[in-house]
Amino acid sequence: MSDWNAETAEWYAEKYGEYATNRLAVEQLVLLPDCSVLDIGCGTGSALRHVAKLANKGTLVGVDIVPRMVEIAEERRGRSAAANRLYFRTGAAEALPVGDAEFDVVLAFDSYDHWNDPAAGLAEVRRVMRPGGLFCVVKDGGVQSLRTFREQATANGFTVQSEEHIEGDGVTFTLWQCRLANRTNTPNTDEKSHE
Repeated sequence: MSDWNAETAEWYAEKYGEYATNRLAVEQLVLLPDCSVLDIGCGTGSALRHVAKLANKGTLVGVDIVPRMVEIAEERRGRSAAANRLYFRTGAAEALPVGDAEFDVVLAFDSYDHWNDPAAGLAEVRRVMRPGGLFCVVKDGGVQSLRTFREQATANGFTVQSEEHIEGDGVTFTLWQCRLANRTNTPNTDEKSHE
């Protein structure tokens, strides 16, 4: 992530801050009202603001490695009806600044391929997820640039339960929904049936 700084954060926020991928991916998820959600590489906080409409009682936390991006997310937080449940912190996927087993759902929307060490990041996802938690990864542009995600997830204790290729509003992306292997669902998470 060495190319990311205050200047690139401003550019990203202007060009992609409210990108359709965030809304369209969240629309594919089934989230109970009180689930707690962590977004790794949260950018401007757009995905969490969409999540807030479904998880309308849960705590929502965004983490981004770029301090200026966290500032932008904080600035935009006030525009959300869920402002009192939205929190943003600076941190990397490999060292998340949150406690153990805090989250029912973990998102990585267009950030996974920026992680410096995917295995360490996946270990952190396992650490912060509650039993039965849902891990959702989105990659804009489809599956080609994340060809190895399924293998990496499986090798690090996750079961990929669905892989969807979605198009709409001028974007194309892949959404993977994963669970920790050998764990059952908790009442705070659910998954859409994609048959």
